[in-house]
Amino acid sequence: MKRAILWVFAGLVVASSWPLLAQESAGAPPAVSEQERRLEEAKKEKFPIGAGVSLTQEIGGGTFVDDPYVRRASYDVSLGLAPYWRITPMLRLTAGMTVSQSVVENYESSVTYKNRLLISDLSLGLSHAQLFKIPVVDIGVNGGIGFGLPTSLQSQYRTLLLSSNARLGMGRAIGPVYIAYGISFFKNFNRYTSPVIDQSKAGEHVVLAHYQGNEQLTTDLVAVGGSNTSFGLVNSLMASWNITDALSFGIMYSLNHSWTYTSYDKDELSSEFARGGRGYRDGQSGVLDLSYQFNDYLSASIGTSTMVSPKSADNKSFVFPFANFWDDYRRNNTSIYVSLGGNF
Repeated sequence: MKRAILWVFAGLVVASSWPLLAQESAGAPPAVSEQERRLEEAKKEKFPIGAGVSLTQEIGGGTFVDDPYVRRASYDVSLGLAPYWRITPMLRLTAGMTVSQSVVENYESSVTYKNRLLISDLSLGLSHAQLFKIPVVDIGVNGGIGFGLPTSLQSQYRTLLLSSNARLGMGRAIGPVYIAYGISFFKNFNRYTSPVIDQSKAGEHVVLAHYQGNEQLTTDLVAVGGSNTSFGLVNSLMASWNITDALSFGIMYSLNHSWTYTSYDKDELSSEFARGGRGYRDGQSGVLDLSYQFNDYLSASIGTSTMVSPKSADNKSFVFPFANFWDDYRRNNTSIYVSLGGNF
C-alpha cells in the first residue's frame, strides 16, 4: 500500500528528508504526497466522517538512571482521539483531545499523585491539503488554521482563554521518500501575563512559594511567578521512507521560537549571555520513528522523542536533538514510546 508517515506536532503537519534517504532501494514502494493520499482516501471511503485513535505508552530517560537518589522515573499512558469531517477530498474539519495517566509521581512529573488522569486542551482545526501548486517544481502547498480551548489543567494554570495558530506546509514524494517542510505561527490569549493558582482548588497538599513572595490577585487567585507565552513561530522538517509496503522509517525536527508577555531589563545580576527586552524562549524537538502498517486501519510504531534547548546552559555548545540520553537525561527530556493507532 502506498503511504507516507505524517506527524501532527503542535498542530503542524510537516516533513523533510536527508540526501541519504533519497536513494531508492530495490523493491521499495513509492511514497505518496498528502494530496494524493487524501484523494485516494476519499475514493475508498464514501462516508465523510471518521476518526483517528491512538494508544501510547511512554517511558522517560530518567527511569534508567542507576543512582536511586537522582533517578526520576517517568511512565505515562495516553489515549488520543481525533475525529474529522471530510468536507471535500481536500478540505477537512478536525478535532482532537488526549487523556493521559501518569503512573508515577516525582519532582519532574506533571502530577501531584500517582495514576492521576489528565486531559489535554481541546483542539479544533480546518485544513486544506492543497491550497495551490508551485509551478516548475510541481510542489503542492497545504495549510490550515487551528484553535485550542483550555480544557487542560496546565492551560488553566496559565490562565489561557484561547490559543490559535495558522500554518503552511509543502511536500513532495521522491521515490520511496516523502519530503516536506512546514511553518506555523501561534498566538495565545491569556487572562493574566503570569501563571495563576486558585487557592480554593489547589488542595491542602500544595504549598505556594515564589521568590520575593506571591502576588495576591483576588481572594483566591495567586500569581506564583514566571511569564506566560504570548506568541511564537515553529519551523519543522520531516522525512518518511517507505522501506516496504508495510514498514517505514521517519525522522522529524522542529525548532520553536516564542515570546512572553513580559519584558526584562538586563542588570548586574544577569548572565553575560543574557539580553534585555521581551522574554524570549527557544526549544527544539526531534523524533525517530519506526512504523508498521498492518492494514488500511491499524498501525503500530516505536520510537524516541526528545525535547531540549537548542544550546547548552552556558550557550557555548549545541544540544543534539535526537535520542539524546546523555545530556542531563534524568530530567526525562528524551523518552521512548510504543504506540498503536487506528484510522476509521
